[in-house]
Amino acid sequence: MEPYGPADVVPQLVHVLYWHRKERFLNESDVYPTWVMFAVCEGIFDFKIGDRPGSATSGDLVICPPGVPLWRDVVRTLSFFVIHFRWHLPDSQQPIEDASRLALLPQGKLTFRDSRRLSSTYHYLLDLWPKRDRLHRRRQNLLLNDIWLQYCLEAEAARKLEKPADALMQQAVRLLEERAYDSRFSMKALSSELQLSPVQFTRRFKAQFGKTPTDFVVNLRLDKVRQMLLETNYPLDQIAELCGYENGFYLSRVFSKKFEMSPSLYRSLHQI
Repeated sequence: MEPYGPADVVPQLVHVLYWHRKERFLNESDVYPTWVMFAVCEGIFDFKIGDRPGSATSGDLVICPPGVPLWRDVVRTLSFFVIHFRWHLPDSQQPIEDASRLALLPQGKLTFRDSRRLSSTYHYLLDLWPKRDRLHRRRQNLLLNDIWLQYCLEAEAARKLEKPADALMQQAVRLLEERAYDSRFSMKALSSELQLSPVQFTRRFKAQFGKTPTDFVVNLRLDKVRQMLLETNYPLDQIAELCGYENGFYLSRVFSKKFEMSPSLYRSLHQI
């Protein structure tokens, strides 16, 4: 039998919890008996589902299947819903038990484009929490279905707008990944190497990937910074040198602006 696609199924609420401005998770990891959805209202957290890592922020959902370890770590003070649910066919009250029929459903991070609509749904969901009577649970389930409908509609719209891969921009990604950690790296020089002006390069890169090449490099660098803060005892100046920044002072400014805490505080809060 063929697996179901996202548009073939609907989530059926088991229960929902809301956490406000949480600084850390009580447990580093959990295994859940049902499907679970982490819906981020504000903040940032890192996660790993099985061996697949990621990072989620406002406008993202993280979906984890039952029986699979979900590791998570708060990066920036987190407000979020934890929604436990099962998959159903639209006209059925029976959950889909055959895991092979759910193999095509998304797992991990889902990012929504219409953040205002998603925030509105969260607002109504919060108004209904923690009420547990039948009427409020039915309304909570309708809102959960609306979240899933929004995901399906946005995914379908994105497929219609998909553009052919831009070979030159694919090359640019490879070059950025190779050179991002060198403090002598110049975006202007790379643009020239690609035979584009800086403005042309930025527009073409963003059209292909949804972010500027500068943002792409900053994310690469800060991901490596966070990794080195947790896995080494190197001083900040040494980490800066290895991650493409001129010195620890400038790195600290960039890091603090992004994560709303200093590198030293991040290290003390997260290093085991």
